[in-house]
Amino acid sequence: MIDLTIKQDWLEKSNDSALEEFKSFLVEVLNHSPQDRFAEKRWSITKTFENNISHLFYDEHVLAMLQVVDGKLLFNTENKDIQREEDVLYAVRFVSEKLSLAVYSNAHKGARLPQKSILSLDNPYFEKSKVMNEFFLKTNFIPRYCNVGIETLKDGTTASIVYPPYFAEDKTDGSMHILNNFMIDFLINKENQTLNREFSYKVAESMNDFAKKYDLNLVPMDFYQNYGVGTKIINNTFFDVYNIKRKVFINPYVWNFDEDRDYTYYKNVNNGMHLMDKVRKGENLDTALKRVLRDELKVAEDYVGAIIWGMEFDRDREGFLTPRLNINIFVHGLLEKQRHQDYDWVSIK
Repeated sequence: MIDLTIKQDWLEKSNDSALEEFKSFLVEVLNHSPQDRFAEKRWSITKTFENNISHLFYDEHVLAMLQVVDGKLLFNTENKDIQREEDVLYAVRFVSEKLSLAVYSNAHKGARLPQKSILSLDNPYFEKSKVMNEFFLKTNFIPRYCNVGIETLKDGTTASIVYPPYFAEDKTDGSMHILNNFMIDFLINKENQTLNREFSYKVAESMNDFAKKYDLNLVPMDFYQNYGVGTKIINNTFFDVYNIKRKVFINPYVWNFDEDRDYTYYKNVNNGMHLMDKVRKGENLDTALKRVLRDELKVAEDYVGAIIWGMEFDRDREGFLTPRLNINIFVHGLLEKQRHQDYDWVSIK
């Protein structure tokens, strides 16, 4: 069953024309899906009737109801199990991603879903696969997200495939974990399916927190990328940032984590030059970043997460070649004492 709320997240009420554009785009995407693109148009949406209600049809059968209420578009399937449910959910999220609309799942306590539609929610594979279903029933996790793709088979037909990373919700506290897909592949066909601590680690406090961090690339994309080192710093380089024993420059770009849409960064300029620093003696990268935020930039005491997105070299004062890490650092806004001052927060647009 699909039960969604779709809206322009940065507005109190979504623009009517934006919601109408969503409906027309949705039909277009569904009619051009691999299964339908060579057939007569099988998908349609009725015109809006009383109470701002319209219906999504597939082969002349009603699949879902769409209703605009208080500037939000409610999208609900008629029954618990519907035809092409996976395709419908993907299309809704794909269209929302392209139109910069936010999607919330009422079936998941109103959690916002990640913008990237390729990240499949509650993929049926984990339920339809007997070995997978039985395996996860014995664990403390509910598979929530995995990547999906289309594979062309030998007979020319296409099939949907899932691939890691797998992200699951902890049944106890609702936190989100990345799962060890290598361990899953080994255990699903074994009689002894006892897990150990290497099976998972937490990447977000909740589905809402996960969506925000995933959209900002603050979630590891491979299980062993952050295994054993925490998830506060996501390192997309192969440089060892956890055991720094030489001079390393850091090039910080500080972003406001609390923005819903128009993300802004702190233009840390001092005397007309972008402020850079280094990991000082006795510091690790985490303590160095906190010091830069607190003492040099004076924008925050701590940070939500950081992503190292690149590396380059420069020469230090003695002329020695020295690596410099380019880092996006996300903070919870400004310190209270600075919220009434004019600081250089700049929109990325």
